[in-house]
Amino acid sequence: MPPSLRRLLGALGVVVFLFLYILAVLNLRMLLPDNLFIDLIYYLIFGILWVWPALIITKWGHKTTQM
Repeated sequence: MPPSLRRLLGALGVVVFLFLYILAVLNLRMLLPDNLFIDLIYYLIFGILWVWPALIITKWGHKTTQM
């Protein structure tokens, strides 16, 4: 796979992942009670957790293949 195509697929993968992640986080939040402290902790945790999967997808997109 050419590196430019791999980078493009990686970028699209991150965008799709983030879209689905945001939908999941917002829908999951509706199951919790309304409380400012719960909101703070919830969004702090889930605001950080997206980084690792996005980093894995980005690293995959920038990985060079050896021939």
